[in-house]
Amino acid sequence: MKVLFVYSLDNIHPGPKPLRNWSSMQFGISYISSILRANGHQTSLLILGSSYYKESMRLLTRHVEAGNPELICFTAVYSQYSFIERTALFVKQQWPEKYLMLGGVHATLQPEQVICGPFDAICVGEGEYPTLELCQQLESQRRPHGIENLWFKASDGVLEKNQPRAFLHDLDTLPFPDLEMWKPWLNIKTDNEMTILGGRGCPYDCTYCSNHALRKVAKGKYVRVRSTESILSEVVYLYNNFTLGKITFEIETLDCNKQWTFDLCRKLASFNDSIPAPLEFESNYRINPHTIDEDLFSALETANFTSLNIGLESGSERMRQDVLKRNYTNEDFLKVVALARKHGLKIFIYNMIGLPGESLHDHQETIQLNRRCQPEGHHTGIYFPYPGTELYDTCMRDGLIKKESLVQMERRQPIIDLPHFTKRQIKSAYSWFDYHVYRGYKPMRLILAQVFLVKISSSPVIKLLLHKISRMLPSNPPRQGPVK
Repeated sequence: MKVLFVYSLDNIHPGPKPLRNWSSMQFGISYISSILRANGHQTSLLILGSSYYKESMRLLTRHVEAGNPELICFTAVYSQYSFIERTALFVKQQWPEKYLMLGGVHATLQPEQVICGPFDAICVGEGEYPTLELCQQLESQRRPHGIENLWFKASDGVLEKNQPRAFLHDLDTLPFPDLEMWKPWLNIKTDNEMTILGGRGCPYDCTYCSNHALRKVAKGKYVRVRSTESILSEVVYLYNNFTLGKITFEIETLDCNKQWTFDLCRKLASFNDSIPAPLEFESNYRINPHTIDEDLFSALETANFTSLNIGLESGSERMRQDVLKRNYTNEDFLKVVALARKHGLKIFIYNMIGLPGESLHDHQETIQLNRRCQPEGHHTGIYFPYPGTELYDTCMRDGLIKKESLVQMERRQPIIDLPHFTKRQIKSAYSWFDYHVYRGYKPMRLILAQVFLVKISSSPVIKLLLHKISRMLPSNPPRQGPVK
């Protein structure tokens, strides 16, 4: 059976090579594709730019007509759902015989809403084996029925809501994710940096995150890690098949299971000893006062971890503890930064601006803490309320947002109205973040260049203007998207 996966982003132009690096890869559809391919099905990928509907539909039309998939699988987070729903409606109108399924976090958390859309089925929870069973039934000309995790909608509107299956216990049973489907969409000259999924699930209950809700979707263990043997096998595979220099381990928190981390570090160090030029590694680190351990940082150094992504989110202890449920002090944060630097690791900080209950003074505490540690880089965005999270419910209860006010430019435009931190102040804080953090530490020309880039990328008007200008410039005829 031919299966097409449709994935959308809002900050890309639709075209044959819109992605700049492997970090844009979406693991969910990559693992589903690898399962389908292992069982004899053909898969392909289509990446669309949600800000450019007409161009995306032209690309979609060429792709569907050339590849003729029988099953089209969509995935969407909340901010992409309206575009994906509109895209699926376009497909259903043009090719009513195509079978359409939606999966992903939004479908899992809001199934009653999305089943009313133009989809024949939705996947609630993990999708590898449910999608495989759906392909088997469709291929045998059977009406899809009785597949755990899937809801079906018949032509007469009758719904079949099947029970959830337990979370996949052993992640090692999955084949490595499908990388081939992403290659045609990547505009890169080398494959120097790759990403490996280390596990699924998170043990924490941060109010801005949906993990607490996803944990309740099915029975079984929600927080799972792959065995260190399986991860090392994938490291070896990537090393042998790509021009590899660095690997990022995608896992919610590296210190969740310290013994597992120690074992992984030993294996990675041993592998690096066996190759001419050692690989570099990076991952996420979640601060927990009970897991701050210099032996862990020493192990990371030995394994050649060179950077860590650390979630500060807010420099205000009140905001972290009372609003976000992240219970560590600023001293804990600075202790982790000091240990990381002592062992040669660069620091990249996650920050959020405009959180419910935040004041301008709270944000200034975030600035001061970032200035104090001078991270090598940061991932800073404006708070975006995702349905299914505790903080979204708080925003709705307190009248901070209206559903119709949500915009597509998530994390780049302020959404909520705060009494002590206006939208105008939030936007200014976001645009000038680098200036306030690095002033006096970096050359001013570099700081102002970054401020300029942030302002352009977060302005819908400028973005539209640049897009219109680019369309007026001479270019080669558009190339057809990849079809397998």
